[in-house]
Amino acid sequence: MEPQETIAFTDWLAKIDPRVMYEEGAREVWHHALKNTNVRAARAAAMEHFRLYPTAPKPSEIATRARQLVASYTAKQRALTATPAKPSDQIPLRRRDPQRWQALLEAGKQQRETTLKERTT
Repeated sequence: MEPQETIAFTDWLAKIDPRVMYEEGAREVWHHALKNTNVRAARAAAMEHFRLYPTAPKPSEIATRARQLVASYTAKQRALTATPAKPSDQIPLRRRDPQRWQALLEAGKQQRETTLKERTT
């Protein structure tokens, strides 16, 4: 958020709730807290704060809630635009090469029989 946007935001906030201080020092605090936030997210966070809490909004609360709202929105958009999971394209050896499968099966049987004969003798 640019300093001019922060001034407009604090003026808007003070019109909604007169408990919000908007003199020069307070505006610097608000700007420092909201410098990495866009105006729409900050306004949405403020409206949500007024809807949920009877207290005056604090810069840190609005900044945190704005970040949460942006993260939630981007996660929803990612989920909506995500490509569906690809089905596994690995075909089992039994279907891919049945002759080799049968040869390996026979070799395994032979090896097992040999092992059992060696144990009994």
